[in-house]
Amino acid sequence: MSVIVVEAGSHWRPPEFVQDTAWAYRNIYTEQGARSAVGNAVIPVPGGRGVGGSTLINSAICFRTPRKIMDDWAQNHGCWRLAPDPMRARLDRVWRELRVVVNPVIFQRNNNLIFKKGADALGLPGQWLARSAPGCVGCGVCYLGCPTGGKTSVDLTFLTVAIDTGRCVVHGDCRVAELDVQGDRVTAVRGAIVDPSTLQDAGRFDVRAKVFVLSAGPVRTPQLLLSNGLAESATCGAWLYLHPATGVLARFQQEIRPWSGVTQGFYVDRWEQGYLLQTYTSSPDQAYTGMPYSLGDELLELVADLRHTAMAGPLVHDEDSRGGVSLQGMTYFLGDGDRRKLLAGMRECARVFFAAGAISAYPGVAGGGPIASLGDIDRAIPDTLPARRIYLYASHPMGTCRMGADPTSSCVDPDGRVWGWANLHVADASVFPTSLGVNPQVTTMALGLTVAEAIQQTA
Repeated sequence: MSVIVVEAGSHWRPPEFVQDTAWAYRNIYTEQGARSAVGNAVIPVPGGRGVGGSTLINSAICFRTPRKIMDDWAQNHGCWRLAPDPMRARLDRVWRELRVVVNPVIFQRNNNLIFKKGADALGLPGQWLARSAPGCVGCGVCYLGCPTGGKTSVDLTFLTVAIDTGRCVVHGDCRVAELDVQGDRVTAVRGAIVDPSTLQDAGRFDVRAKVFVLSAGPVRTPQLLLSNGLAESATCGAWLYLHPATGVLARFQQEIRPWSGVTQGFYVDRWEQGYLLQTYTSSPDQAYTGMPYSLGDELLELVADLRHTAMAGPLVHDEDSRGGVSLQGMTYFLGDGDRRKLLAGMRECARVFFAAGAISAYPGVAGGGPIASLGDIDRAIPDTLPARRIYLYASHPMGTCRMGADPTSSCVDPDGRVWGWANLHVADASVFPTSLGVNPQVTTMALGLTVAEAIQQTA
């Protein structure tokens, strides 16, 4: 097949990424880094904007789709293409294409090593994270765009393979807005050519094709369907999952330099308890703006001593939270069970840090304070903390155009085709029938291959 890809963001080469937060928010983040979900708390939900999507700004973490999840999707949602046997070859292909590795210890550096030390001391099931960054040198700026090309983002892998066939072209700076239809078929997509220097409309385009695939992500894909009257809000935009997360900082006598090294290199597997613990890094300016403390001596003291600070936090497998996407934006209400799991994960993070020798810990709790000792953890992070006092973050939106065999409870069928339309498919994380529970990029790419296979067989 001949394929045209139109993408709202620009096409960037690794040397063009500027290691500056303001530049990155303006150029490679959707909504210039300000996207968020609102409910019983406000949750920032960053996403990538550019050829390569969120793989431009993610930390390259790779997990295969858990078998338990694939069994559930196939058996309880009718998604037979997502069963373990047919998915195995696709997951293997993604793993090979991304050249997934565990980065050498020399590039992990202290933020990851100190958390590993604490997890090992407590006998927790910790492991180095597999990452799609075979060329990583530990510069710690994955979220600003990889300046060395060491991360195998989609623009450097799958899209390059497609372009090299001679049958695929990719057009950046083209924002889709309208879909034309005739009968039960989409006939064209239309939109604006974007001037990357001003982000303003600079012209118009339209594309006519035999088959159309929306891959605009779990926020923009349902909004495109809803704004064009191609789906109903009862099944499109519902079932938003986010993997809500939070953080714990800890101060050490030794120098940590949390902005240096693999951005996320180590994790503790608590999946059966509903969460993972993962290290993360942050530049000093982002660490400052993301701290849950009001301006004052306590905050300034911590920022001044950031070089001695380590960072990690829990990510929960949202099970009783509820969210949705509409033309007005995102809503998300953290469920009581997920709230308790986040708090349990924060307490465990603090215990890991103290086991590694921390002199104090700082949980992501608004209005809280430093934890001075192991015995103070339960008091500082009680189960009674409401969602609005937890500093939340989520970078894994999923599920808003869920796949399923029943059109009353799903947006797309088991082939990824939007119900009611003969030639309109969706291939992104919005088709996840449920929350995944682990970082989603490998599963998202495998689902792209799944929908492509279905199109090849049925188009």
